[in-house]
Amino acid sequence: MASTALDQLKSLDSQRAKILDNAKSEAMGKVQGALVDLNALGFSYVIAESRKGAKRSARDRKDEPCPVCKFKTSPPHDGRRHRAQGSKKKAFTSAELAQFGLAKVD
Repeated sequence: MASTALDQLKSLDSQRAKILDNAKSEAMGKVQGALVDLNALGFSYVIAESRKGAKRSARDRKDEPCPVCKFKTSPPHDGRRHRAQGSKKKAFTSAELAQFGLAKVD
């Protein structure tokens, strides 16, 4: 029997992993059987595990100079940060950079 709380947690984690593996195996067996039936009917299905978080968001900022300011900041910013300036966009001043929590990188 586990003597400490940490030992008990480790034991429970290993039990959980085993149960989860068994449940996954059972479910995959059912899916494989259904795929065999579908493929016999002329459909072409495959199983693919999704990789969540693998895509890079289109809104991720790149490590390159802002097209408006013409310099890099830390953390990086891009032209979207200048939306509030309206049609007359200009580079941020030192005070504005500090207000936004940005620092100019040389």
